[in-house]
Amino acid sequence: MDIIRHSSQWRGQRFSWFESGRGYPLVLLHGGGGTGKAFQAQLQYFASSYRVIAPDMPGFGQSEWIADIHSVDQIPHALRGWFEVLGITRCILGGNSMGGRVALSFSSRYPQTVSNLIILDSVGLTLSNVPVVNPLTLPPNQFMSGLVYHPDHYRALTPYRTLDDARELNHGRQIFARYLGSQGITPDPELDLSRITMPTLLIWGREDRIIPLAYGKALEKALPNAELVVFDEVGHLPHIEAPHLTNQSIRSFLDRHSPS
Repeated sequence: MDIIRHSSQWRGQRFSWFESGRGYPLVLLHGGGGTGKAFQAQLQYFASSYRVIAPDMPGFGQSEWIADIHSVDQIPHALRGWFEVLGITRCILGGNSMGGRVALSFSSRYPQTVSNLIILDSVGLTLSNVPVVNPLTLPPNQFMSGLVYHPDHYRALTPYRTLDDARELNHGRQIFARYLGSQGITPDPELDLSRITMPTLLIWGREDRIIPLAYGKALEKALPNAELVVFDEVGHLPHIEAPHLTNQSIRSFLDRHSPS
């Protein structure tokens, strides 16, 4: 089934998203520096069962910067506005890294909108003895090996292959730095994990050097209805590094916790 990139307007600014399939909405949020194209494998795989939507977050990809959205903590507000434009009243919500942080915050603030939550290698709490690494601070020759476990394997699977993709990723790193400012990669200070009671799937790469597995284990304990799946020899981007395992894990989770 075709994957189509759409665009519309919200508060006078363009927002863009990739979409495939029909049915109950499955919304997937990319990490810092990326675009919705990061979820190309999921857009393809789940199109036969769901309306799969992977937005370019504000300022990333082809979505324009929103003047009064200054931090990652404010993105859930924009996401809610986008949902109104897209006619989404309830959905499965997932995200990787920064996108997972947004998904956690959105689910805490608007739990009635989220039937199922899927978090891939994201920060949702603070562990004082386990540092989180800002990938933007890695030396260029360590950037890829810091993000993924097998860089060559990632290069074979990455959906980012065109010159336009390269331009969007380069711009996205600048936007990600703008969002982070001096704050670094930290959880939403207003996040209330006790409000996230919907079935939640946590997917983690055992070799994640950015947000280590300890965060996934802590989130599983902190959330009342969560299960953790860990992939060996996978880093920070399981949806790209191990698309088959990611898709099968999500499919199994949704089969056991049918969204409604």
